[in-house]
Amino acid sequence: MNEKHKMIIDKSVELFSEKGYHSTSVQEIVEKCGIAKGSFYNYFKSKEELLVSIFKHFYEALMDSLLDLELDASLSNKEKFLRQISVQIEHMTGNTNLIKMLMQEQMFHISKELDQFLHYIHEEGLIWNKRKIMELYPELPAEFLPDCTIMLDSLFKGYMSILMRKKDAFEVELFPNFFLNRLDSLIASLQYMEDPLLKKFPLPTCTLQDLDTEEEIHLIITKLLEVETRNEEGKETSKNTKALRAIQEELSKNKPSPIILESLVLFLDKSEKKTPLYSKLILSMKEYLTNI
Repeated sequence: MNEKHKMIIDKSVELFSEKGYHSTSVQEIVEKCGIAKGSFYNYFKSKEELLVSIFKHFYEALMDSLLDLELDASLSNKEKFLRQISVQIEHMTGNTNLIKMLMQEQMFHISKELDQFLHYIHEEGLIWNKRKIMELYPELPAEFLPDCTIMLDSLFKGYMSILMRKKDAFEVELFPNFFLNRLDSLIASLQYMEDPLLKKFPLPTCTLQDLDTEEEIHLIITKLLEVETRNEEGKETSKNTKALRAIQEELSKNKPSPIILESLVLFLDKSEKKTPLYSKLILSMKEYLTNI
């Protein structure tokens, strides 16, 4: 994302938080940015597409930060969780214009693409919480996983909604440990329950969580190549695409070379174009390489 692209997103969020999304015109956006309307349409086909890009920009920034911690092998699962809670708070409190925009307007049904992306965020959030529960409480019976996932999701969102409305409602630096302690207590209490409450609620089956590592890698690469192919239509094949295809080819061999795979992963890890999906691939590849 170049500077002008990011500037349009930042200025638009300011305007949407001040006036509301529906009350802000493209003309007002270009005036705020000091650019011609034609320049706006070089980056976005419509105001609706701009809104989707805003959500994607902030979501990917958050996921990159969370995945950086996920990739840190020096941290225990508990340490990762505590730091990831702090990172989420930092992103929310550091993007007050975005939060204000979300709180003052209904964001559903503006466009099909936005609805799909918001649904994706919701599903990914549940999947993330499910994974955290499994990591933190490996002895938890599987039938209680849906209840615990929803508890984690609801508890965190509840406190965050209060924080967004009143910044001094509680001391944020105390929250991660307080939150984990409450979660410990909730899950410990389940030992006294005979049956889970959520017996028929299917948690989203993440394509990326319920597969073995190699299947997960192949699926991620397929998704990434779909995106890259669309973006490169009529253009020269990027180095990232070549690296992805090289990983695919190497993994298809009877005895993949760890050295070749490590060098390809290192290249992708240093790439400027490291979206959350690329970070997931790097995480999965490192796990795969430790086991071959």
